[in-house]
Amino acid sequence: MRSLRFALPALALIVAFTGSARAAGLLIPDDEKLPPLAMVNHKVTATIDEQVAVTTLEQTFRNHTDRNLEATYLFPVPKGASVDKFTMWVDGKEQGGELLDAKHAHKVYTDIVRRTQDPGLLEYLGNSMMRLRVFPIPPKGDQKVKISFKSIAQKEGGLVEYIYPLKTDGKSTRTLEEFSVKITLKSQHPIHNIYSPTHAVITVRKGDKEAVVEFEKNQAVLDKDFQLFYGFGDKDIGLTPLMFKPIGAEDGYFMFLVTPQVEAEMKRMPRDLVLVLDVSSSMSDLKMAQAKKALKYCLGQLQAEDRFNVIKFSTSVTPFRDKLVPANKDYLEAAVKWVDGLKQQGGTAILPALDEALGMRADEVGRPFNVVFFTDGLPTVDETDTDKIVKKIGGKNSSQTRIFTFGVGDDVNAAMLDQLADATRAVSTYVRPSEDIETKVASLYGKISNPVLTDVKLTCGEAIRLHEIYPPKLPDIFHNSQLVVIGRYTGFGHVAVKLSGMVGAQKKEFVYDVTFPEKTASDTGKEFVEPLWARRKVGFILDQIRANGEKKELIDEVVALAKKYGIATPYTSYLVVPDSVMPVVPPTPFPVHGGKFPAKPAPALGVPLAGGFGPPPGIAAAPGGKPLRVEEFAKDQAKNDGKALATNRGAAAEQQVRDAAEQLREEKDPAVRAKLTEEVRRYQQQKETWDRSNAAFKGRKDGYQSGQLGVDLACASNTLRNQQRVSLTANRQVQGRNVLEVGGVWIDDGYKAEMKAVTVKAQSEAYFRILELRPEMKDVFRLGNFVVWVGPNGTALVIDENDGREKLDDAEIAALFAKK
Repeated sequence: MRSLRFALPALALIVAFTGSARAAGLLIPDDEKLPPLAMVNHKVTATIDEQVAVTTLEQTFRNHTDRNLEATYLFPVPKGASVDKFTMWVDGKEQGGELLDAKHAHKVYTDIVRRTQDPGLLEYLGNSMMRLRVFPIPPKGDQKVKISFKSIAQKEGGLVEYIYPLKTDGKSTRTLEEFSVKITLKSQHPIHNIYSPTHAVITVRKGDKEAVVEFEKNQAVLDKDFQLFYGFGDKDIGLTPLMFKPIGAEDGYFMFLVTPQVEAEMKRMPRDLVLVLDVSSSMSDLKMAQAKKALKYCLGQLQAEDRFNVIKFSTSVTPFRDKLVPANKDYLEAAVKWVDGLKQQGGTAILPALDEALGMRADEVGRPFNVVFFTDGLPTVDETDTDKIVKKIGGKNSSQTRIFTFGVGDDVNAAMLDQLADATRAVSTYVRPSEDIETKVASLYGKISNPVLTDVKLTCGEAIRLHEIYPPKLPDIFHNSQLVVIGRYTGFGHVAVKLSGMVGAQKKEFVYDVTFPEKTASDTGKEFVEPLWARRKVGFILDQIRANGEKKELIDEVVALAKKYGIATPYTSYLVVPDSVMPVVPPTPFPVHGGKFPAKPAPALGVPLAGGFGPPPGIAAAPGGKPLRVEEFAKDQAKNDGKALATNRGAAAEQQVRDAAEQLREEKDPAVRAKLTEEVRRYQQQKETWDRSNAAFKGRKDGYQSGQLGVDLACASNTLRNQQRVSLTANRQVQGRNVLEVGGVWIDDGYKAEMKAVTVKAQSEAYFRILELRPEMKDVFRLGNFVVWVGPNGTALVIDENDGREKLDDAEIAALFAKK
């Protein structure tokens, strides 16, 4: 989870001068007045065969000057990698690079930090480094560097981890054009559970022993390492565990990745399907046309051994046939004609329609029966109390029929649809007015068309207790899909984990030997499991609040988790940050001295909404043009026992996004303007959803269970409940402390205005001496050049780019870290 950078693609030259890409390879001019050259593109290809990884990368850098440049290319070697081959090609000629061990590389990294004022590069302290001289780089030209190296991907138990180093918190860490990764996995053993916690990869299977993993994005923010896990196994369904337990005396966190083999012998089970369509008068012609296409798509996917029916409902309920019929050519053609003839009219009788669908289930054990339910409105006929509808359907659904719900438009009761789906181990989907129903139906149908294991249960040996598991009700496992289960565990040791369920009418059980560690190392690489668990738990609690209303204990738990892990919720909406590149804008003046905004912003470029480079809005906006001292700024924000921190952070973020939207209107390129305007809109919409929800939760349930807010809240909650990758946040945990970004300054949430403070100038002798004596402080320093962090002795350590002590003796440093 890294800080946001503002970067407007159209202003490539400005980006080059104000801080260019610096991740997994830097090209640094000898002229110290120039910053590292801007990265145009970054392409990574790798083949991992039985842990042996051969990685090739191509990077292109742009010389923005009018003269030839001499430069040094630096590449951080992945930590722990055993490199036995490392070659470089520059302008088509192979050249030898110099491999610096971690000790010698340390000085190079710190020298770059001093020169560029960019503490993000502290990330790579402790890594080895490849260094190569590059000359000449032509004026206004591009320089390509191609590197190939061999390493060993780490393996722990049956789990292999591959890391490609990208992560920095540096200035404008991005590519001007393409960033892509393509990894080919090969093994003599079946490969299970391919998973990236950092990037939304696409996986293409070429059998059980080979797969290709890809990621591609234009103008990418390179703010986190590319991390990939995969496991091995010989069972039809593979289970790969990822464990994280940083404190031995507390419960640990686990993630189980569960995936069926591609080539396992899995007989397709005949299934029964009932499609239920709302044809009430609220269905517009466009909605109706799309819904018909969606129904016909589902009918077209049925096989001869399947059975089906279609039900239309409005004021009354009418089935295509009185019972399930075989999916042969005659019935399918007749059903398509029947669907084509459907017309909109009448009210919305939801309970009778679902009753009719459930009544069509045949009493045949082992034959999957699913209902796909489309509606665009609220119940207006028969039973209209949505809580009673959910309860009655739950009581009648003794055979655990899966009810997949589709809310069409913004007039549905989202809470009801979510509960119907969740209670039956299905999923709810929402089709917004601008979206295509057929596309979403096709996506869902592809996932549920071939169940491998139903009625799934997960149990563990007596030495380990699994609890707070999400999802609480495990869904069915389908072919070509992956189930991600996250939870907490008590105890430690080697136990048998059992995954059981039904394959047709037959009960099946899979047993896996799993070791739950007593404690994991701090750099295990699986730290993401804990915050992902927290996000899923928050999503689950918000569902309880949506369904049953606010309760103090639930609100307190949401707020505690949100503050600790930086999770945006209706109660902590100020933690929302955009999840993509935002435009360059002048810094927003931050409310200082009494909460008033100065009349004019300071003239600077590219201020991050959640970062530490700048200068930050609050620091740049001091009266008289002189930068405000970080300590003075922090004291002003920590008034009223620190309660103003959150309010001020939200105000600054909202104002800066408004400024961004205004700035975009001046952009001449329609495509760029449209893209960035959409990103600003998405951020505003997400924050508005949480803000409106917070207010609505205090009133009647129908105020936040239905309508646009109900659907917005359902979609946002669903994202939390199913989150599988780390994300941006305005809150960080560093060295045991929570810090919050306020106007570009990171402030410890335990900081009080009356606290004693020691201010150290960024990149000074004192700064690097602290780092030398306390190397773990690189995590704090990497937040940026404007930081307030409370040390173990209760004194605030302030990092300030423009002010502070440049020397500290070792005794003074030791005192900062002496516990009270």
